[in-house]
Amino acid sequence: MKRSGIFLVTVALIVGMAGCSQPAPPTVEIQTVLNLGIMVHLEGWDDGTNEAKFRQHAALLREYATLFEEYGAKLTLESKEMTEGAIRWDDNVLLEMQNRGHGIGVHADVGGSMRDTLPEMKLELANMKSQLESLGVTVRHVSGVNSHCDWVTAVVDSGFEFVTGVVSYALLSLPEEERPIVIPPGARPGEFHQAYPFSVEGRLQAWRAEDGSNWIDDNPDGDLVIIPSGEGLAYSYEESLGNIELGGAQNFTVEDIYAFEQELDSILEYIESDKSTQPYTYYLSWSLGKALDKNLMEQWLQMVDEYVALGQVHWKTIPEMYDDYIQWEIDTGRR
Repeated sequence: MKRSGIFLVTVALIVGMAGCSQPAPPTVEIQTVLNLGIMVHLEGWDDGTNEAKFRQHAALLREYATLFEEYGAKLTLESKEMTEGAIRWDDNVLLEMQNRGHGIGVHADVGGSMRDTLPEMKLELANMKSQLESLGVTVRHVSGVNSHCDWVTAVVDSGFEFVTGVVSYALLSLPEEERPIVIPPGARPGEFHQAYPFSVEGRLQAWRAEDGSNWIDDNPDGDLVIIPSGEGLAYSYEESLGNIELGGAQNFTVEDIYAFEQELDSILEYIESDKSTQPYTYYLSWSLGKALDKNLMEQWLQMVDEYVALGQVHWKTIPEMYDDYIQWEIDTGRR
C-alpha cells in the first residue's frame, strides 16, 4: 500500500450571538505523513581511552552518514563514550555531524541498578549534558535513562527537554499496581528492553510526562516530552515474529528489510485512517556499536526512498520531530 495525500481540516467562522463573525482559528493540517528517523547509540568502542578505536569508530560514523545523506536521510546520534573521545583525541566528529544536518543527543545508560538514587542520576545526567555541550553541540535530549527512580524528574532537572528510547524497564518507576506488565524483583534492564508502548500504533506519537510515577499517561502540564521508539533496525524480522528477547543479538539481513517494509505499509494504512492533527513519528534504533552491512543498508534506504518519493515519508532527526510536536502544541493551543 503506497498512497500519498494530505488533507486539511477547514474551520468555519464562528458566529456570535450578535451575528458578528469572529476570526477563524488557524487551519490545522491532518497528518497522513510519517516522519521517519534512526536513533544511533554511539557506544561500545572505548572511545575515551583507546585512540585507535576512536579513530575507527569516527571513520565508520562518517561513512554511514555519507551513505544516508545520499538519500536525504538523517541520523540522530546519541553519544556515550564518543563524547570523551572527541575531546581527548581532538576530533570533533559530533559537531561535524550536527553541521551536516544530523541530530545529536546523550545516550546516558544510567539508572539501571536498584542501588541508583535520584540525586545520583541528576548529577550524572547533568555532567554528560555539560560534557557534550562543551563540544559546541546543541543538546536537548537523552536516552538510556530507564530506571526505578523518578527518571522523568531526573531528566527534567538536568536540563533536557525530551527523551528517546524508552523501554519496558522504565515501568519500574510506576507504582507496582499500575504497571502494565509484571517486573519481578531483581530484574535487569537487558531483560526488559522491549520498546514501550508495546503496540506499533502506540509508538507513533509523542506525549508529555509529569513524573516517574505516572509517565505512561499524557499530561499537557508535564515538562518532559517522550518520543517513543520503534523496533531495532537490525531485528525488524525477529520482532515481526515476536522474538524480541533475542532480537538484539541478530544480524541485519534482507529479511529485516522485507519485514520493515511490511510494517511501514501497516503504519501508513493506520495513519491514513486515523487522521490525527498531531505529527506521526517513528524511528528505529541501532547501536553503533556493531557495524552493519553497507550494501544491505543501501538496499534498505532505497526501499524507504520509494515512500519518500511518494510523499508518504519524510526523513527527520528526532530533535526535528520534537520541534514539530512543540509547534503542534502551539497551533492547537494545547500549551
